[in-house]
Order: sequence, then structure tokens, then C-alpha cells
Amino acid sequence: MQPLSVAHLAQSDSEGGANKAAFRIHRTLLGLGLNSTFHVGRRSKDDPTVVPAHWPGVGRFGSDVVAYLNARALRRYTGRPPTPFSPMRFSYGRIDRQSFASADVVCLHWVAGAFLDARRLRAIGKPIVWRLSDIWPFSGGCHYPGACTRFEQACGECPQLNSADAGDLSRDGHRRREQGYRGLDITVAAPSRWIADLARRSSLFGGRRIEHIPTGVDLSVFRPHDPAGARHALGLPSEGRIVLFGALGATEDPRKGYRHLLGTIERLAAAGRRDLTCVVFGGAAAGEIGQLGGFPLHHLGRIDGEAELARVYSAADLLIAPFLEDNLPNVVLESIACGTPVAAFAAGGIPDAIIGGINGVLAPVGDDDALARGVAELLDRTDVAALRAATRAVAEQRFDLIACGKRYHDLCGDLAGAATRRLPQGVAVSNMLTISHSDD
Repeated sequence: MQPLSVAHLAQSDSEGGANKAAFRIHRTLLGLGLNSTFHVGRRSKDDPTVVPAHWPGVGRFGSDVVAYLNARALRRYTGRPPTPFSPMRFSYGRIDRQSFASADVVCLHWVAGAFLDARRLRAIGKPIVWRLSDIWPFSGGCHYPGACTRFEQACGECPQLNSADAGDLSRDGHRRREQGYRGLDITVAAPSRWIADLARRSSLFGGRRIEHIPTGVDLSVFRPHDPAGARHALGLPSEGRIVLFGALGATEDPRKGYRHLLGTIERLAAAGRRDLTCVVFGGAAAGEIGQLGGFPLHHLGRIDGEAELARVYSAADLLIAPFLEDNLPNVVLESIACGTPVAAFAAGGIPDAIIGGINGVLAPVGDDDALARGVAELLDRTDVAALRAATRAVAEQRFDLIACGKRYHDLCGDLAGAATRRLPQGVAVSNMLTISHSDD
């Protein structure tokens, strides 16, 4: 019997947390013995299993041009808040039916950024698993809803466009998705219970099968290192306590909560704390040294190597994650995998990963006072070794990449088997394997 064959579609093989998480799933499925290929709009990795999925000659410059053309549609919406909104008017991605001829199942990941138009998905012709990195697949173009619930109907009058028009760009995006998904065999994979709930409430995915499969992290890479050795390797102070903050666009994206980080640190200083050093990665240029709330601040810049990133987490006493809205952030999972506890707002899917008093603390979203108290509580713990061990244990129990990969393996096998059973009698299908599946 031939192994199951899975093809993935993602905007990139390496840009951003969503695409990195998708590529980890692909490599895990390969390790589990599946035939897995990764089809991308923007290819960076020199990996034979990564396949370009764009029109000939497009390249990176061409994809940037198409994204720019899409963004032009936002210009007429003046006064809109600084939240990401990705229109679906132009796309550079190519879905070649022949490329997916041998695939039993196609997994969609983050396909925004002008990569794919929903109306092209019909060309896939196979069962689809759509892993949700944000709500863009079932919204009219926004990535996070805030307080808006219009994705439950048909969008329009979008607050993220500052629009009072029922027929605005968000309604157009919702209509395009509705047309594109009609008749497709789509199963939704939700990394967090939060986004699974939003998908169930949505008008586009509410009636479809939705499975909760957490994001996994490679526990052999993201593992505890000796904190003193990690600090020395990174040129960080050997004395005192280190609090860490990091994200893509760490200091620029309002949703990442940098101003709440500042508010939290200022409250710690006002309470008389004097032993902190703040470390930020993913924001300003590496090597910059300044101050945050009166404490020394070290900027590590962008860190691409996962082994080095594991040392960064290990060097810190805790990670502060003041994110205002997020699905299941990689930085939170990576931090606890390295045994570094997390103080966070109880936003989005973060409560799936943080158990108060066990591997961190949770504060009400936007409450800097409560977050500062939580940070102090963690820093004042005397059972540091036990705290770090318990933090690592949560990652092992809930977010082991291999265990999560097996969930995708089983789901894809289940869908491939169902597709086989639906075929007319006498139709032969190769490369299909039926695997039993149990719900979470």
C-alpha cells in the first residue's frame, strides 16, 4: 500500500510565524512517512520538497507588486485603524491541477498576502484541510476581529475600514470567499479553541467539520539550556533578572502590545523593583541598548536560527506576552518548551498554553496593573527549578510537534478514505490510505 500523499499551500516557506509553523507540519509529516510537498508563492529554502506555486516569471518582485495593487484598494478608506486588512482582488498564486494530481489531501495554511484568490481553489479537486492562522479565511479581509462580529453574517460596514457602507471592500471579500468555497470539501483545523469557536460562529465555516489540533513545537530544538551559559553566549548581563519580549514587528504592531509592555515595566519600577534587564527580539536593530521604564534594554533584532532563539528564551527568567489578540503565538509555545514561564494577557488562544500558577500567569486583556503583579509573582518564586520543569512539562504534554503531526496524519487519512468511499464503484484510486480518526 502506498503512503498517504499530502500537498501544502502556503504564501511562504519561512516568512512569519504562520508560515514557519506550516513548514514544521510539512517536515513532521515527512518524518512520519507521508509523501508531503510544500507549494509556496515565495520560496526561500533550498529544499527539494518545496515547490513554487506562482505564475512563471512572477518572482518576489512580482509578488510584491501584486500585493501593492491589492493594498491600493484600501486608500479610499481614510481614518482606518492601523490593523492589517488583506483584500482579495489580485493574486499571483497558481493552482495547477496537475501539481496536485497525486495528492490525496491538500492542506491550506496562510495564503493571504495576495497569494491566492478563494475562487481559484476549485481547481484543487481534492479534499482540503485549512489550518487557521487567523480569521482571514472566513472574514472579508481582516485577520483579527477585535470586537466585530460581522463575519458571522456577510461583513460590510467594516470597523477596520472605518466604513459605514454595507457594500464595502469587506463585503466584496466575503462574497468572493462564499463563491470560491461553494461545493468544496473543506475541513477546518483550528490551532486554538478560541479560533475554533470563531470559525463555528462564522457564516462561511460554521457548517463545516472543525477539528482542534494545536500548533506543535519541536521539543528537540526548543529545549532548556543553562541560563548562565545562554546569557554569556548572547552577551547579556549575568546578574539580575531578565524579562523577555518578542514577536514579528514586536515594537510596531499595536496588536503585539508593546505599549502595555512599557506600562507593565513602569509599574514594576514604581513598585521599587531594581533588578531587571529587558530584552526584546524581533523589533529594533540588533545591538541597540537603551532603557525601558528606567531599566536597561537590549535589542537582539531579528533571530532566524531556532537554536539561537532557544538560547534567548533560556537566558530569560520569563517571557512577557502582552498580546491584545492572537491565535496561539509561536513565541509562547517556544518559551514554555524552553522551560521559561510566561506572563500574558488572557487573549485569544493563549489560555490554551498558560496554566496560571503552573507555567505562568494570565491577566485580563489590557490590564497593565494585573500583568505587572503577575510578573512580580513569577520573579519572586523561590522554586525556580520546579517552575521551569513544570513549564517544560506543559509543552511536552500539549504541544509536542510529533504528536500534533500525527493528528494531521490521522485527519488527512480519514479524509482520503472518505473521498475513496464516495467514488463511484469501479473507479480506481492510488496512493490512498485510510486511518482511523478520533475527535479531540
